[in-house]
Amino acid sequence: MKNTIEKDNTVCVLGLGYVGLTLATVLSDVGFVIFGVDKNKQVVDSLKIGKSHFYEKGLEELLSKILINDTPPIFDYKINSQKASIYIITVGTPIIKSTNEPNLDYVINASVDIGKILKKGDLVILRSTVPVGTTRNIVLPLLKASKLQFSLAFCPERTIEGNALAELKSLPQICGGLNDIDTWRAATLFQ
Repeated sequence: MKNTIEKDNTVCVLGLGYVGLTLATVLSDVGFVIFGVDKNKQVVDSLKIGKSHFYEKGLEELLSKILINDTPPIFDYKINSQKASIYIITVGTPIIKSTNEPNLDYVINASVDIGKILKKGDLVILRSTVPVGTTRNIVLPLLKASKLQFSLAFCPERTIEGNALAELKSLPQICGGLNDIDTWRAATLFQ
C-alpha cells in the first residue's frame, strides 16, 4: 500500500462552498496539491485573488497564505483531466420544498464528471449531506460506468460554521468505504 499513500497527495475538491473550500484550504496548508472546482464563475474568480464568498474566521488569511505556496491550489470552473488521485464531492444538496427531500442533482452531475476522467486506482469520497445509501446506490453505479477499478468512501462533513478550520484538524472523521482498503485510504487522507 505504500505506493497508494505516496500518490494520494493530489486532491480535486468538487464544490467550493462552505464544506469544500474550508477542506481544500486546510488540505493545501498541510501539503496536499489541490484542484478546486466550482461551476460558479464569480466564486472561482474571487478565490483566485484570495477572496472568499462567505465568512469563516481565519479563512481569507489562510487562503492568502496558500495562494503563495510552492504549489498553490488551482481553482477552475470545470473539472479537467487533472492529475488528481483523490476526488472529494462537496456539492450542495438543497431541500426540495414540495417533497422535503434533498436534491441530488449536483451529486449526480459531479459523479458523472468524475467518471469521465477517473483513472484506475483513484479514490472518490462523497462528503455532501445526503440520505443513507446515496454513495452505494447513486454514486457507485455512475462511477462504475468508467469500467475502471477505483476506491469509494463516504466521509460526512462534521464542522461547525465559525470553527471549521480548527475542527478539520482536530475532530475525528467518520470514514466508511466499500471495503477495508477504501475506508483505510479515506481515513489516511483525513489523518
